Amino acid sequence: MSITTHRSVEPVALPRQDLPLVVVFVGTDHHPFDRVLGWADTIAAQGRHRWFVQHGSTSLPGSLEGQGILSATAMAELLERADAVVTHAGPGMIMEARAAGHLPIVVPRDSGLGEHVDDHQLRFARRVADSGLVSLVQDQGGFATALDQTLRHGRIARTEDDHAHEASARFGRLVDQLVHRR
Repeated sequence: MSITTHRSVEPVALPRQDLPLVVVFVGTDHHPFDRVLGWADTIAAQGRHRWFVQHGSTSLPGSLEGQGILSATAMAELLERADAVVTHAGPGMIMEARAAGHLPIVVPRDSGLGEHVDDHQLRFARRVADSGLVSLVQDQGGFATALDQTLRHGRIARTEDDHAHEASARFGRLVDQLVHRR
C-alpha cells in the first residue's frame, strides 16, 4: 500500500492492521469541510477502525491520518483496500468508489455551513441516493449508522463490463439532468 500522511502526493506505506479501513475523500475544494471530519474524528476516537482521510484544505483532526492531495494511483490503492468509503458528493469520486465495488457513504457539502458556494452537491446526492447508488448522510447519527451498515454488509457485487458501462451511462444521464435543470 502506498499512502502517505505528508503534504506531497508521493505515496509511502500505510501499515496493515486487523481493524477495518475507512477512507474519507473530501475533495480539493478550498472551502473547509470540518463537519464530516469532526464526525469521523468522533468515531475514530473509539478505536474500532483505521482511518485515512484525503482532506484537501480542511485541517486534519488529531485522531485521523491522511493527506491533503493524493495521486490517482494512491486513490485507486485506497479504494481497493478500503472496507468503507466516505466521500463528498463529487460525481467523479462517487463513480470511482462504485467502480471499486463500494456503496459510498456520501456527505454533500452544505453552502449554508460555508462548505461550498451553492447546494449543487446536496441536490446531486439526493438524486443519486434516490437511484440507490449511494448512502446519503446529512447528520452525525446517520453517519455512524451508515458506517456500521456498510462495514456489516461489505462491498457491493462488482458488475461485468457491460453492466458497469450501463451503470456509468445511467450515472452520466443523472449528472446531465442535474446540470441542465433550472
